Amino acid sequence: MAGKPPKAFDVWFVTANTVYKAVPYNVVADWTQQGRLARTDKVRPAGSTEAWVAVGDHDLLIDYLTRPSTATAVPAVLPTSDNEPPTATEPVELPDPEPSRRISRPEDDEEVDMIPLIDISMVLLVFFIIIQAAGALAPVDVPEMKYGGQLSNDPEAITITIEKLNTEEVYYSVRVGNVSPKPSHDMLPTPEAAIKALKESLVGTTRPPEVRIACRKDLPRERVYELRHALEEERKKKLINSFVATVVEAPDK
Repeated sequence: MAGKPPKAFDVWFVTANTVYKAVPYNVVADWTQQGRLARTDKVRPAGSTEAWVAVGDHDLLIDYLTRPSTATAVPAVLPTSDNEPPTATEPVELPDPEPSRRISRPEDDEEVDMIPLIDISMVLLVFFIIIQAAGALAPVDVPEMKYGGQLSNDPEAITITIEKLNTEEVYYSVRVGNVSPKPSHDMLPTPEAAIKALKESLVGTTRPPEVRIACRKDLPRERVYELRHALEEERKKKLINSFVATVVEAPDK
């Protein structure tokens, strides 16, 4: 009976006197290896009229009998004949003798859903961008020039004017008294450049002058804070006498 195995068998459980038709070959082989089919149980190709062959004598199944058969206990039914099975039932869909079991991997439990974390990060990013933009456009929190003196009364006073170049950028101008700023001291892009122009204006002065910051009300307050911090360093060095920020219209050039 060697050769290509049939795709399915009719299986006769002799002890139970029960026949299953069209059982797949791999299922019959599994049953034999698991001891569900005894050596005395019989098989034949599905749908054929060949003689029944005992499992223990079948060339394609005998190798699966690796241990003494322990057929599954079933209700005993006395056979009507030792050589003839009962009337075969219609083919039935048999359950898998070894149902596949899903084995959970440990790493499955450790996986983290990153989508909520990414959503929160995006919300926080947008929040900080809005806060930064709103802070950049905040007005200057300085007092109105109610008691400020006129610059013409102190010809040595130095004025640093901050003007808006556009919605986000500003420029600086440095002048002594009420004289227009030198070309090299006008349209300065950074506070550092304004401090450098201030030091150049101090050359030849006999006493530390007063420094005034002139700016508009709608100027970003950070620009004034940056300049005041730099002027505080110069005041500690006694290069200037004092400084004050006033909200006024920018002087005409």
